[in-house]
Amino acid sequence: MTYRLPSLNTLRAFEAAARHLSFKTAASELGVTAGAVSQQVKKLEASLGVALFRRLAQGLLLTAEGEAYLPRITRVFEDLTDATEAIAPNMNGKKFNVGLCSKAQAVLPANWPNHCDRLRPYVRDVVQTTDVELVRTNEIDCLIRLGGGPYGDLALVTVPSPASTAKHPKALHFVCKPGLADCRQSKAILEDLEEQAGANP
Repeated sequence: MTYRLPSLNTLRAFEAAARHLSFKTAASELGVTAGAVSQQVKKLEASLGVALFRRLAQGLLLTAEGEAYLPRITRVFEDLTDATEAIAPNMNGKKFNVGLCSKAQAVLPANWPNHCDRLRPYVRDVVQTTDVELVRTNEIDCLIRLGGGPYGDLALVTVPSPASTAKHPKALHFVCKPGLADCRQSKAILEDLEEQAGANP
């Protein structure tokens, strides 16, 4: 069977831009420029003969065709990821270098994140720091702080800290580049942080 398909690069650019409704955020995820993402999407639209986005002054909107296309393309990439991982589990096994400030470290279990086997596939090294710029320069993949900010163009997920109480609520800040916020490494780390908060009400 001959498959008549657009190029994989154009599909990746569309899928990322459509999820974020932003060429800039998609570019951060894919490690290219916003202009490159825009050009790839234009190539895809030209090859399909269909407009996938409405380009407005305040951002992007999916057309009806784009809305119909996105979930199916996302599902294809998920299937490709699962199929690849089944035969080559180390291909997507990039481990995170995690930045951890001393205040956050003080409320987490001793030796976190090496306190459990579950995080070992996701964490390579831990650097004690509060410097958000290390995330922007890719020296660390994420930063965990007890409060802080603002973080500008970086993604922020807040999690109640184990030291949080009703009278003195405190939140752990998980900071990373927007494209990494939903990856499996981030999800594993956030899930563990949430468990630590639940175990220490």
